[in-house]
Amino acid sequence: MTAYPDTQLFIDGAWRPASTGRAIDVFDPATGRRIGSVAWADRADLDEALSAAERGFSIWSRTSAYDRAKLMRRAADILRGRADEIAIIMTMEQGKPLEQSRLETLAGADIIDWFAGEAQRAYGSR
Repeated sequence: MTAYPDTQLFIDGAWRPASTGRAIDVFDPATGRRIGSVAWADRADLDEALSAAERGFSIWSRTSAYDRAKLMRRAADILRGRADEIAIIMTMEQGKPLEQSRLETLAGADIIDWFAGEAQRAYGSR
């Protein structure tokens, strides 16, 4: 089975540890054994993430509906391509059956695809 990844923060397009270096342990719910860690964001990390999100929103707001849909469909394709890997990690974290984790991942990709289609539909008078 895949090893649980020690996970950093993803802020402004890059993975990095928490500004304090702090991390919290992740435990296998079935055995209680430590399987990895995740970075613990503090206020400075959150402020930086919010600033990056504001910049990203500004760019996204200027992106055409067609290009938004294309990007979202690409994200859904990536999610589907990594469904087995993601499912293993979800099962390790949550203890749910592997197939349930896999189906949940694939359903998430389907939802992204559906919303990609919504980005191209014209509703209302705006």
